[in-house]
Amino acid sequence: MDRESVDDTETEGCDEPCAVARRRDKEATKKALIAAAVEVFAQRGFDGATTREVATRAGVNEGLIQRYFGGKAGLLQAIVGNLCSEKLTACRMAPPSDSLKSEIATVLRHEIMQADANRDFLRVFISRALVDPALAASLKAHYKDSRMPHLVERLKHFQKDGSLDPSVDLETLAATITTNAFGLGFMQQVVLSEDPRYLESMIDSIATTVVRGSAAA
Repeated sequence: MDRESVDDTETEGCDEPCAVARRRDKEATKKALIAAAVEVFAQRGFDGATTREVATRAGVNEGLIQRYFGGKAGLLQAIVGNLCSEKLTACRMAPPSDSLKSEIATVLRHEIMQADANRDFLRVFISRALVDPALAASLKAHYKDSRMPHLVERLKHFQKDGSLDPSVDLETLAATITTNAFGLGFMQQVVLSEDPRYLESMIDSIATTVVRGSAAA
């Protein structure tokens, strides 16, 4: 059946296997639209991209963008949520580091790798977030409500083993690490891409400085 002609939100009169199939088709369509939008936004920029081109590349009806995401801005929001979710999943799967410095350096490197893997889209996203308060608020919510608490949980281990000062506020420390990571990811694209050794020295310097300011006496 042509995915463009299927109204996969309607399950009335549909038995359970049919309903499950339509729900799966809906999720597959949304994933296809998100993947296509990442490519189109990266190539055209947000303002230059059209929902028609996104839908054509995904192989679905253009009206599904409005139905599932509320339009082009909602689609961009969905991409941000998807990227943040992927980063969070990767962070959860990472094994715990054997020292506070290693943990901080690992977070920094991970952010840089993610920024490099999504470099074209991130340029679109950063420029758009500067003029779109809703998009900026969405990013803040993703960090505050999902990723930040998980990083705090990882840092608790180092307070328990005595390497991290118990008076240190873990939320503030997590925010400090995340901010530095985002900055390095941006700088890696703009300034440091041709000098990985210098980038690694910056990672080591930031990790060392943070540990010096937060380690137990």
